[in-house]
Formats: sequence, structure tokens, C-alpha cells
Amino acid sequence: MRLKNLDEDQFAVRVSNLSKRYRLSLSSKNKFLPWFRANKNTNEKYTQNHYFHALNNVSFNIKKGESWGFVGVNGSGKSTLLKIISGNLKPSSGHVEVNGKVAILDYGNGFNGEFTGKENIFLKASVLGLTKKQTLERYHSIVDFAEIGDFINQPVKTYSSGMSARLGFAIMAHVDADIIITDEALAVGDVFFVQKCMQFIRSFLKNGTFLFVSHSTNDVLSLCQHAIWLEHGAIKAIGPASTVTQAYLAKSHIDGVKNLDQDNDNLQSSLIIKENIKSEVVIEKKALSKFMNFNMSEDLPEKEKPSMSSDLYNEIDILYGECRSTPYAEGAKILHVMFCDEADRILTKIHGGQIARLAIHILAERELISPLAGFQLINHQGQVVIADNSNSISQENPFLVKEKTIFSVEFTFQMPFLPVGNHSMIVSVAAGKNEANAIILQTINPALLLRSVTSHTKHGLIGIPAQSITIEV
Repeated sequence: MRLKNLDEDQFAVRVSNLSKRYRLSLSSKNKFLPWFRANKNTNEKYTQNHYFHALNNVSFNIKKGESWGFVGVNGSGKSTLLKIISGNLKPSSGHVEVNGKVAILDYGNGFNGEFTGKENIFLKASVLGLTKKQTLERYHSIVDFAEIGDFINQPVKTYSSGMSARLGFAIMAHVDADIIITDEALAVGDVFFVQKCMQFIRSFLKNGTFLFVSHSTNDVLSLCQHAIWLEHGAIKAIGPASTVTQAYLAKSHIDGVKNLDQDNDNLQSSLIIKENIKSEVVIEKKALSKFMNFNMSEDLPEKEKPSMSSDLYNEIDILYGECRSTPYAEGAKILHVMFCDEADRILTKIHGGQIARLAIHILAERELISPLAGFQLINHQGQVVIADNSNSISQENPFLVKEKTIFSVEFTFQMPFLPVGNHSMIVSVAAGKNEANAIILQTINPALLLRSVTSHTKHGLIGIPAQSITIEV
């Protein structure tokens, strides 16, 4: 499947009829069976080996500047393919052409566990094509990017998987690669570092070529233009990322439904089918708790609990930790950021669909005219999920805040359903005539960390808190 009339300077990767097979030896118990069978039939060839095809006749082309995602279940050949492209693995047949410097980041990271982080920086940087002089020039930047502190002088074997991923990505970000390959490596990082990585990748995508293995179709859709779905070592689908991921998810859904076929008889006998009846689905609290093994908080006002939702539940833990402040100018200081109920009690847990009240308390260090505050909720990819600010209120009703006065800005909204994972909240305070020319006085990043647990997999950025669902048969 070679691209026709493709200029030699435009291609990044060409894969032609690529296959990779591994020889699987029989167990000691059965290793003599082929010999006996061969003696019974002299025409049968004697062999003690079986072969597993990790890749089977794979072909595709990637142009410079393109981003490609690779999806498929475990064992489908994704990692094998990218290791061959990066030159870390030899194919059994076929060939790969690569036009540019390649840097790959995977779980292994290619580190020597006995060496320190510092020693591994020089080791891996040299493998990726940097001279010792270039590595020395970039060393402090790599260490700052990795954010592992004094562990840089400790053996890598003492690192957690997240620390190894940090160091590996930091090196990869500084080697001036033309093609970057990541193999699920971002799955082990914390939310703040993943956001930093995502920002780097989006910047890299302006000029570079990106190959990405992930089980998260959301990540693939966010970062990749094209995608390949591998199944049993062969290409099942190839094309736009949205089309391929939808096909992959549909197949996964069908496979899941097939597993439930054995329960159909029991399900059928439990259904009461009524034609031409339209009814509203209502899930009572006790029934919900029994079904999901989940208890709604008893101290929440009833009107704050969602009467109905597109999910059975969406629980969000609010983590109050050390806020990282990034001051831009003097004039205001953010004192507290919290979610509260109507009685001003600090909430440590919120449910999707619940009415949320975000309170921001600010100290005016000088006289301020109609200051405004705002927030952004960021997912692990660095994408803004929801955001708002008080600009419209400040402009419609101008007000004056005197020096040394504490004022508060509160946002009340219905909490959306968040996908599983960590989300961080950024809060800012600004001053100016309007939002366009406002001067940021202080930013807290992050101010809060929200950890979401949901009963359903989300394929979008957020879920809508539906008030009711109707079924008509």
C-alpha cells in the first residue's frame, strides 16, 4: 500500500509487507510428540516449534507532520510495530523506511537500573543522537522538566514507574527528534505531569511526526489525525482517527454484548413488555445503592441530588492540597478556593448532576475597580473541560473594593459528569476595564484536584446531567 507519487522529502515512515513472528517451543512434556507423528507418516515434516505472528503483512505510509494513533486489544501487535519502526526490533520479513530522527518512549524507557538518573540521561541522550556537549547544555533543562528532585542522583532501579516515565519523557523532549513514538507511557504519570507532556506534544505536532499507542480512544482523538486498528497482527481498519476509533469501540461493544447472551433467557422472563406506553424512568436512592453498591451522601440536601442522569452515578472527590501560585502582578491575593454547600460547609465530595457552588475568597492588596475572577477545569490532556469568569457581572454592576478588603466570587452550576481520572482546577483574579484587557494579578495552578469515578466509560470530555430519560416501546 505504497503512496503513489509521494515526494521523497514528504514521507516520514513507509511500512511495506511487514511481518514479525516468534518461535514458540513446545513444553518438555509434549516436545517428542512431533517426532512420533513424523515417524508414523514419513511425508510429514518433523518440527518441534510453533510460530506466533505478532505482525502479519502490515503496510501503510505516514507523511511528515502527521499524527497517528494505534489502537487494539493487548497482543494485537501495536508495541511490536512501533518498536520495529524505531529500530529497536528486527522484522521477520518486509521492510520499514524512516526519514528522520526517531525517539521512542515506552514503559521500559531503555534505562540501566544500576545507573543514576543523571548517568542515564547521558546514556540515553547519546543513543538518541546527542553529543556529550549537547547533553551538557540541555542537562539542567531536562532535570527541570522531569521534576524528580534529588532522585536524579539515585539509581533508576529505585524509581517508581511514574518517575521513570518523567525522566524518559524529559529526555525525549530535548533530543530534537523528527518522529516521536510513545507507547502508553503517559498512562503512569500524575495529572500535572501528563498535562505538561500533552502541551509539549501539541507544540511538537506543529512540525513533527507523532506515533501514539494508547488504550484511551479519547487521547487518540485528541492528539491524532489518523489511526490504525490492529487485530491479531493485521490491520483491521485504517483512516481518520474518528472513523477508526468509532469502529474499534463498536466492535468492543459488540463483543461485550455477546458475553451477555447466556443471560438472555433470564432477562427475557423478567421483562414486562407494554406496547404504546410512554413512561419516565425514575431510579430511587435505595434501588440505586443496591444496584451499584454505592451510597449517596445523606447530609446533602435533596434538591442537590440529581433526580436522573445519563450515568447511574458519578462520584467526584475534591482534594485540597498545596496550591501552586503563579503571581503576575501585585494587587490581589487568592486566599481560599473551595466547593461549599448552602450552609457554607466545605465539600470533599460531589456527585455528577449535583448543584455545585465554587467559592473563591480574595484579598485586595490595593484598591480595585470591578475586579474579576475565573476558573478553568483541565483534564489530564491539558484540555479545558469547563470554564467561566465573573466578567459579565463586573461590567453590568461596577463596584469598588477598598484596600485590605476581602471579597468573594462564587459560581453556582450543575456539576457535569466527568470521565474517570484526575482533573485540576486553575483559578485566577484579574483587574481591568473588561475581559479583553484585564491584567492577571494572580493565578493558582492548581487550586484543586478533582478525582472522578464513574460507572460508565465516557467517550466525550464531559457528560450532560440529564433530568429524565423516557422509553417508548
